[in-house]
Amino acid sequence: MAIYYHCRQCGTEMGTISTSEAKQRDLGFDVLSRQDQEEMMHVDQAGHVHMDILCESCHEATALNPELHEQQRWVH
Repeated sequence: MAIYYHCRQCGTEMGTISTSEAKQRDLGFDVLSRQDQEEMMHVDQAGHVHMDILCESCHEATALNPELHEQQRWVH
């Protein structure tokens, strides 16, 4: 199993971690609320976890434009 990180806004692939490198509890998944887990984590048919997070550029954009948080997807 692998954990894939990509930006939920622009789609940039940010990295991959194999489970041999880290366990889910080591990555802090256990501190996410159930709602956050449902929104951010998706498991594919092969058992790989896909994490929808913000890349640095999209995070900076939302910091400068807080109204972007109101939109589910603002990069098209």
